[in-house]
Amino acid sequence: MDEELEKWLKLHKFYLYSDSYQTKELANYLRVTPRTIERWISEKNTPNKEQSERIKAYLSKPD
Repeated sequence: MDEELEKWLKLHKFYLYSDSYQTKELANYLRVTPRTIERWISEKNTPNKEQSERIKAYLSKPD
Protein backbone atom coordinates (compact mmCIF):
# COMPACT_ATOMS: atom_id res chain seq x y z
CA MET A 1 0.00 0.00 0.00
CA ASP A 2 1.46 3.35 -0.95
CA GLU A 3 1.97 6.18 1.53
CA GLU A 4 -1.11 8.18 0.47
CA LEU A 5 -3.39 5.16 0.85
CA GLU A 6 -1.87 4.36 4.23
CA LYS A 7 -2.60 7.94 5.28
CA TRP A 8 -6.19 7.60 4.07
CA LEU A 9 -6.66 4.31 5.91
CA LYS A 10 -5.49 5.79 9.21
CA LEU A 11 -7.63 8.89 8.71
CA HIS A 12 -10.69 6.82 7.83
CA LYS A 13 -10.28 4.59 10.87
CA PHE A 14 -9.90 7.63 13.13
CA TYR A 15 -13.09 9.27 11.88
CA LEU A 16 -14.97 6.00 11.68
CA TYR A 17 -14.36 5.24 15.34
CA SER A 18 -14.98 8.81 16.50
CA ASP A 19 -18.59 8.62 15.25
CA SER A 20 -18.23 11.87 13.31
CA TYR A 21 -17.93 10.21 9.96
CA GLN A 22 -19.89 7.75 7.85
CA THR A 23 -18.41 5.24 5.46
CA LYS A 24 -21.51 5.70 3.31
CA GLU A 25 -20.62 9.34 2.58
CA LEU A 26 -17.07 8.45 1.61
CA ALA A 27 -18.30 5.53 -0.50
CA ASN A 28 -20.57 7.90 -2.43
CA TYR A 29 -17.66 10.26 -3.06
CA LEU A 30 -15.43 7.42 -4.22
CA ARG A 31 -18.22 5.81 -6.25
CA VAL A 32 -17.93 2.48 -4.44
CA THR A 33 -20.06 0.61 -1.92
CA PRO A 34 -19.49 0.86 1.83
CA ARG A 35 -18.64 -2.85 1.71
CA THR A 36 -15.78 -2.10 -0.69
CA ILE A 37 -14.32 0.35 1.82
CA GLU A 38 -14.70 -2.23 4.58
CA ARG A 39 -12.73 -4.70 2.44
CA TRP A 40 -9.96 -2.11 1.93
CA ILE A 41 -9.80 -1.45 5.67
CA SER A 42 -9.53 -5.15 6.45
CA GLU A 43 -6.94 -5.41 3.65
CA LYS A 44 -8.92 -8.11 1.84
CA ASN A 45 -8.74 -5.96 -1.27
CA THR A 46 -7.07 -2.74 -2.42
CA PRO A 47 -8.30 0.22 -4.45
CA ASN A 48 -7.53 0.26 -8.15
CA LYS A 49 -5.68 3.14 -9.80
CA GLU A 50 -8.79 5.27 -10.44
CA GLN A 51 -10.05 4.71 -6.89
CA SER A 52 -6.62 5.58 -5.51
CA GLU A 53 -6.66 8.86 -7.41
CA ARG A 54 -10.11 9.70 -5.99
CA ILE A 55 -8.86 8.91 -2.48
CA LYS A 56 -5.91 11.23 -3.00
CA ALA A 57 -8.25 13.97 -4.27
CA TYR A 58 -10.46 13.44 -1.22
CA LEU A 59 -7.48 13.79 1.11
CA SER A 60 -6.33 16.99 -0.55
CA LYS A 61 -9.71 18.74 -0.69
CA PRO A 62 -10.25 21.55 1.81
CA ASP A 63 -12.44 20.81 4.82
